[in-house]
Amino acid sequence: MKHFHFQQIQKSFSNEIGGQVSVIDNLTFSTAEGEITSIIGPSGCGKTTFLRIIAGFEESYSGTVTIEDGNTKATALPVGTVGYIPQEPSLFPWYTVEENVAFSLRLRNVSKVSLQQRVEELLRMVGLEAYRTYYPKELSGGMKQKVTICRALAVPPPFGLLLLDEPFSALDSQTRNALQQDLLSIHTSQHLTLIFVTHNIDEAVFISDQVVVLSQLPARVKNIVTIPLPHPRDRTSPEFNAIRKDLLNLGEFMH
Repeated sequence: MKHFHFQQIQKSFSNEIGGQVSVIDNLTFSTAEGEITSIIGPSGCGKTTFLRIIAGFEESYSGTVTIEDGNTKATALPVGTVGYIPQEPSLFPWYTVEENVAFSLRLRNVSKVSLQQRVEELLRMVGLEAYRTYYPKELSGGMKQKVTICRALAVPPPFGLLLLDEPFSALDSQTRNALQQDLLSIHTSQHLTLIFVTHNIDEAVFISDQVVVLSQLPARVKNIVTIPLPHPRDRTSPEFNAIRKDLLNLGEFMH
């Protein structure tokens, strides 16, 4: 079983007067293969920057990102080896749904038969088979995010790690709840490890195996809360609401 270790991550940015602003300070936690880890914290505390570090988009940071697989350890994740879902759908407006999903497969010169099979598998997985010839402007917000997820998974991430940066934040509560359930199904069927940034406490409790609570800027790990509830989870159960209350009582990330 793989384990992903994020140890003593630190990141600073230069400000307008030539100084340094610390965004992430000594951030440390681990997640195991197949787990879903949610990250919550105040707005602007460095959650997106942390995901960018994991994805390999940020180079000037200190600390280590380590993958441990039995006795084998590898440090850093090369760009392109981790799936990444941004907050806003980033679809090509001139491509249809199936063309958007197939984009990364075409870049890798995947055979036409294999490409078609993979696209069909993914669209069937999220219930969008009937929308394959639609363009992004013809889709709802929830549908666009489904296509974005499919595109990120068209070429399965080599380490099975998918990063999601508040992917459902712009959606209405009904659509958000439905996509949370879809995400759990995708997580299982595609054998993924998820790191999921959210501001929504119910969302974190509903999907996660653990919730990493970050402090105000510069981000440090304030607490790690394990969610021992089995799936499917009942949002109205006493156990669910007790964990929700514990997270709310931490308080700081709500401001």
